[in-house]
Amino acid sequence: MSETTKQAKHQSMSEPQENESPPAGTEEGQPRISRISRIKNSCFLLSEVLLCFPIRVIRVIRGKRCSPVCGFIPVLAILLFLGAMFWAREQDPFSRNWFTLKTPDGGSVKCVAVLPKPLRQRSVIIYAHGAGGTLMNDGKDVRQMAEMGVAVVSLEYTQTNPTTFGPQFEALLRYIGRQSWADTNAIALVGYSMGSIRMFDFALQHPKQQPRMLVLLGGAGLPEGQSNNIVPSLHCPVFLIHGEQDQTFPVADTKRLASILQTNGLPVDMKVIPGMSHGMEPDRGIVFREIGEYCLTHLADKDALQNYYSIAQWQAEAPPLWIFLLPAAAWCVGWCVWSSRRKPRPSEKVSLSRSEFVLRWLAVLLATWALAESALHLVPPHIAITDKTLSIARRYLVQAKQHNDFESLAAQPIWQGEKLKTLLEHVELAGYNRELINWQLDDKMYRDYVLFPVITAQSGEHLNWRRPLWEEFYPRIRHESSPEAAAAIAARHLRERVMIAPDYPKQQGVETMWHRQIVNPDDFEIIYTAALRSVGVPARLNAAKRAEFWDGKNWQTAPRPVLETWQDFEK
Repeated sequence: MSETTKQAKHQSMSEPQENESPPAGTEEGQPRISRISRIKNSCFLLSEVLLCFPIRVIRVIRGKRCSPVCGFIPVLAILLFLGAMFWAREQDPFSRNWFTLKTPDGGSVKCVAVLPKPLRQRSVIIYAHGAGGTLMNDGKDVRQMAEMGVAVVSLEYTQTNPTTFGPQFEALLRYIGRQSWADTNAIALVGYSMGSIRMFDFALQHPKQQPRMLVLLGGAGLPEGQSNNIVPSLHCPVFLIHGEQDQTFPVADTKRLASILQTNGLPVDMKVIPGMSHGMEPDRGIVFREIGEYCLTHLADKDALQNYYSIAQWQAEAPPLWIFLLPAAAWCVGWCVWSSRRKPRPSEKVSLSRSEFVLRWLAVLLATWALAESALHLVPPHIAITDKTLSIARRYLVQAKQHNDFESLAAQPIWQGEKLKTLLEHVELAGYNRELINWQLDDKMYRDYVLFPVITAQSGEHLNWRRPLWEEFYPRIRHESSPEAAAAIAARHLRERVMIAPDYPKQQGVETMWHRQIVNPDDFEIIYTAALRSVGVPARLNAAKRAEFWDGKNWQTAPRPVLETWQDFEK
């Protein structure tokens, strides 16, 4: 709004008008405002806030006039930032509640609850970390358990004074008992190292507050010569996990505790993990994943696995980013319309010079060419594979160095009903990955057991699996110098992401298995083979339907995860 317009408006409002009387039905000096006027005033106020206010702030800061663009850019940046923030929030499958509780002795305890979305009543795991642990360091351990669809609560207890743990833990139990998301009849206590000792002591000293299940990891035990008179006060099932190479807490103490508990008639499961140290690295993620699976299957109902809702499913069904950028797009369109109407129109038609005319037509031609090129790369990949689409791909979409791989795959009778995009992704990603890995493959081994997308040769096998697996696994093996090392990392990470459920139905296609992140043992071998191929490790299923890989000289059984199913804990 110009200064001249503002002055004219001020004079028209301040000077009295002759022969003017108030409308009927209103008091003198109180004019009636119609609904349309109210809407116009609201729109004017909104534009004043979104455009004029930022301009005025900048003018005050800079002490001089500035273009309306100075108001447009800050508001656009704010809308883009808010849109991205809300999109990221929707992509997050968890809701995190940070809170601090007061204890009767005047102390306090900090806690965090990680709740799977959507929020509803769920089984609860209460986790106590080991010595030196903090809530900030608990993130991966807590997430591995929460991904099973259970609510996980971690507390930052006082580690230097054991007597404070009881009041702090009781305050937490009271808090959980008041929450609508907590199934108080399905609570498991999980403690690691010092946390397991504190959990075990609390359960012994508070018989009426014992949980449905007590999971003690690498800590609680019964040293030789210690009295076992207090053990009979325990009446909940106990699950003991210990590393065979634990140098901090002797595995013999844990075995002694398990024997005494069993003697007293308690249900006890114990697992000594071969070769594992106290810190459980590098298999810590698998251990906490399987603890979550164990708690899910023992706390929830019998349909818990059939109703399992994976993180990948949640993220795939979350609203896309463009929806959250619509306010920013609307702001851009509205500002452009407002600016075009605000500019004075020329009184006479402006004639273009010859050079300007040529430049404008050149710009139109370049834009048309760019759109045609973009359409050529965006449209055909989403069309089913036919002789015509293969011809287009050969001519326009496949790089010269990939032509041999493309022809090798295109000649296979496996593409019925598949989109061209699937074939192109296998050729491009496998070829790109071959350039990045630190081991060499001859062409036949590469095309038969890395590039080739068929794993089982069964009818109806889905082939669109390479990109999600490559994006997930390649960053983790990129520094490895041998297929053996890469295969071991792939096995470990795959087990951290995918649950093995012995009775789960068979699934069609690797993509579906990865999306649901729960498989039966046979399907695990299939997705394991695909994961190895995605990172350039030649792999296949052997006669026993187990994954094996080529080490450069021979076919070897693929490395196994340290734990495969939660039922390993029960053996």
